[in-house]
Amino acid sequence: MAFDFTKIKKAAVTNWPMKLTALALAAVLWAAVSAQQPTTQLVPVTLEVQAPPGRTLTQALPQVHAVYSGSARELVKLYTSPPFIRKTIPDTLTVSTATIELSPQDLTLTEDAGVSAQDILPRRIVVSLDSVFRRTVPVVHRVTVRADSGFELVGEVSVSPARVVLSGTEEDVQRVRRVFTTSLQLPPLRAPARQLVTLDTSGLGNLRISRRTVEVAVNVTPLTERFFLGVPVTVETDQDGTWQSIPAEASVVVRGPLTRLIGLTLDSLPVIAVAPTTGDSARVGLLVRGPPGLTVSTGPDSVMVRRAGDG
Repeated sequence: MAFDFTKIKKAAVTNWPMKLTALALAAVLWAAVSAQQPTTQLVPVTLEVQAPPGRTLTQALPQVHAVYSGSARELVKLYTSPPFIRKTIPDTLTVSTATIELSPQDLTLTEDAGVSAQDILPRRIVVSLDSVFRRTVPVVHRVTVRADSGFELVGEVSVSPARVVLSGTEEDVQRVRRVFTTSLQLPPLRAPARQLVTLDTSGLGNLRISRRTVEVAVNVTPLTERFFLGVPVTVETDQDGTWQSIPAEASVVVRGPLTRLIGLTLDSLPVIAVAPTTGDSARVGLLVRGPPGLTVSTGPDSVMVRRAGDG
């Protein structure tokens, strides 16, 4: 049986606008249905890594991709608004490399898209940072302290620890010679005291410091008095001859911490009268050459000194 090509051609061109419209409608319907079918797609990810203060990354970050599932219509949105990950390297890191773990839970979308993150590639990256320099510097306190009435400070204000470690770039580390505490004024003390004080980091810039607080300690002791009677008066002179003091003995009152007063003897408290440079007699004040840091007084506070043998 022979084909009648004339009839076939006539059938093809008959009502061709309607047939073309039907074909276009079928294509649109096929595209619409396909756009709703779930599929998976490998999507590039924008990775941001924040280095610790004062440090920088020395190499470019590797390319990261994420596997997303969803309809083609939703997946297209990820190309105009890519997903991103932000990671921060802790400022406690002191080595030159850092390993960062990545997971789908880290992904963030800037646009609302009906997609689901299935995986991320790679799951682990290693980033390089510039070198860290360290230096140990002393801590200088800014603590104002005084003892209450009847008490006395013993020694200096101590700081613990007395030194801290700074780390950062070599230039930043080398410019800092010491670290200060914040200013603190303690009330008048009647007993030993300890208190945490914050370090003043306002001038450290991007430097990292091994600790933020130190402990200051102040020792306070009550004052007491001891009386020493019959302390010999020694006359010192640049003139010839022997001099004597009238009276020849004095009493000494010593005021200070009990722990320092217990061990004192008469020999610890020499009482001196300095003879005049001219003449044979004069009334002069008494001087006690006692241990430093103690308050001493004599009774009487002055004596008559004269060359021995004078009437």
